[in-house]
Amino acid sequence: MTEGVRRRDSVVAVTTGENEALLREQIGADAEQITFLTLSDWYDSPGRTLNAHHRRIDALSGTTGILRVLGEPVWNGLDPLETSEWGRYESVMNVALAGARAWIMCGYDSRSLPAAIVDDARRTHPALAVGARSEVSNAYADPASYYAERNGPLLDRPALGVERLHDFIEMAAVRKFIADHAVRLGLPPDRLDDFTLAVNEIATNAIRHGAGRGEVWLWATDHRVICEISDAGGGPKSDDLSNGFFGFLRTDPQAGRGHGLWIARQICDLLEMRSGESGTTVRLHMRRE
Repeated sequence: MTEGVRRRDSVVAVTTGENEALLREQIGADAEQITFLTLSDWYDSPGRTLNAHHRRIDALSGTTGILRVLGEPVWNGLDPLETSEWGRYESVMNVALAGARAWIMCGYDSRSLPAAIVDDARRTHPALAVGARSEVSNAYADPASYYAERNGPLLDRPALGVERLHDFIEMAAVRKFIADHAVRLGLPPDRLDDFTLAVNEIATNAIRHGAGRGEVWLWATDHRVICEISDAGGGPKSDDLSNGFFGFLRTDPQAGRGHGLWIARQICDLLEMRSGESGTTVRLHMRRE
């Protein structure tokens, strides 16, 4: 980090208040040139955190400076789905920022984190810093393979409390469906417009790239409101959208296909997608109030 300050790079540290104090003490006066962010400021959702890197890279001045980020991903208190999706994010970063003007280091406290989390970090990070040394991770997994491992069957929808819109063929009905039910199920009212936009993007994909129609389900868990959109089309094949990293790779708005998934990942707290010959299913998760 001190090297980054000397080079006048954009240096960001995402850590706890306690560790920020330790870093400031260790670095000294140069710490004033570092942007310190809280964990909740940075690790908000996989899609938004990835885009936060892109925004800071885009804002770099000149042609030689880079973005340097030292971050401590948040693992405590996550449910199994959140843990899986943040692991997916850690792996996809190697593809999404490949060639970008960025240097990223993730901090894992092996003394306090579960062994499974630390072991998984060795699979999602190609290089490891152990003390003052840097070494290649022999456990590193190809991101495409790692991503595919997490594409198991979606959890079953609840037996009760599920709203359903059958065979939609136009977007007005989908938007009205979300407006009628999402807030009642616990979606914060100030997130309704964003949620409607995300659902609209995915439902539009279902019509354009599916069978011309689709279905929507909506329900709530203790912590999230979930919208599922499905179609009976073939969906994108494995070699489409950059080997299946659906919505994680930034796309050109003019390119069309794939941009709606990128938008939905920015808006939603989690996004699950399964696609095959029988059709495509996308689940959009938003935190409840």
